[in-house]
Amino acid sequence: PMARPDPIPPILRDGSDLLIRPLRDEQADYERMVKWRNRPHVRQWWDPDDPPLDLAGTIEEYRGDTQQGAPTTAWVIEVNDEAAGYAQFYRWDDYNSGAAEIGFTPGLDWWGIDIFIGELHLIGRGYGSRAVGMLCEYLCTERSASLVALTTDMNNARAIRAYEKAGFEKRAEVLDTDTRDVVRVKAWLMVRTCLGSWFTSPG
Repeated sequence: PMARPDPIPPILRDGSDLLIRPLRDEQADYERMVKWRNRPHVRQWWDPDDPPLDLAGTIEEYRGDTQQGAPTTAWVIEVNDEAAGYAQFYRWDDYNSGAAEIGFTPGLDWWGIDIFIGELHLIGRGYGSRAVGMLCEYLCTERSASLVALTTDMNNARAIRAYEKAGFEKRAEVLDTDTRDVVRVKAWLMVRTCLGSWFTSPG
C-alpha cells in the first residue's frame, strides 16, 4: 500500500497572543526570512559561517519546505499578529546521515526542531520556549513522535534556558554540523520525551 502523506500543517495557537502557522510560498514571508537570517543575533547561532542571505537564496532554500510532504516543515511564529520568528521540524529518519555526523543514532519516530526569534524586542519574553512547547505537543500528539531531539551551541545560554523551560534535558555533548570560523560547533544534544519513549545515549 502507498504511504499516507503527512497532514497539511495546521495553525497552532496558545492563548490569544501566540500563533504558529506554516511558512507561505509568498514574497512577504521570504523577505522576512532575509531580514531575520541576516540579523546579528540570529547569524551568531544559525549557520554562522554561511554568507548573508539574499532574496533569491532564501527562496531557493525555503520554497521546498513550504510544500506538503517535504522532509522539513517550515513555520512562522506570530505574537499578537506580528511575525516574530521562524521554526522548523523534521523526522530525524530523513536526516540519518546528519545525525550520524553529529554523533547519535535516532530512535523510532524521533523528530527534530529548530527555532529562532527574529524580532529583537520579542527576545527574552518567553515566546521561544512557548513556541517550542506547542510544536512538541503537536509532534507528540499528531505526528506520533516518541521523542524530540535537537542540538544547540553550548555557549547559547538563552536558547538552552528556553529549551529547558519547554521540557528538554541535556543528554550528550556532540559536535554539530554547523561551523564557526571553520570549526564545528560544540553543542548539547537535548531531548524531550513523549509518553512511553526512551533514550539511548550516543555511542
